[in-house]
Amino acid sequence: MARFNKQMFEYMKEQRGLNFLKRNMAVEVDGKKGIVTGDYNGNLAVRFEGNKHSDNCHPHWKVKYFDERRELIKEYRD
Repeated sequence: MARFNKQMFEYMKEQRGLNFLKRNMAVEVDGKKGIVTGDYNGNLAVRFEGNKHSDNCHPHWKVKYFDERRELIKEYRD
């Protein structure tokens, strides 16, 4: 399993315009629920429910971002 790299995560947030993004933030990607575990080559690393590993997900493709109360804070449809 890849180690979390805070510097790369912060760089990805800045480059992708995701200043609100936090590690362990709840997301939904194309209808599948998961959490952000870090960055993945400039994209999001997301661990989907029921999985032990994280997948590479584009941060602007069919993604919903939720705050700690599970309220929607940002959505990308394409």
